Amino acid sequence: MIDCGVDPAHVIRAALRRAVKNWELGSEFVPPSEEQRTRITEWRARTSLAVDAPALNALLRAHDPLDVLSKWALVRGQIEPRVWAEIDILLDEIAVRAAAQNAEKDTPETCL
Repeated sequence: MIDCGVDPAHVIRAALRRAVKNWELGSEFVPPSEEQRTRITEWRARTSLAVDAPALNALLRAHDPLDVLSKWALVRGQIEPRVWAEIDILLDEIAVRAAAQNAEKDTPETCL
């Protein structure tokens, strides 16, 4: 991405926007993935996310009755897989565009 002039943080934010576009918080708790996340702080995104209050309250009552977890901890398992899927789509789009540009230039350089 960086070789193609694409800021990874922009990809993350675009993926998040796409992931939440038609998403609604469900009432079932989904544990977050245990997969290791990037330690590169520039690739992280901070955001606010509007969610349905009754759905969030149902999650709170069922899975955090003492209100000790962050709200994000209750939502993360539902939204992160969507964000990762959108990241994969964006990376494919970047690769296709880079390949097309390289084909036009007829150079052996590649991006991604």
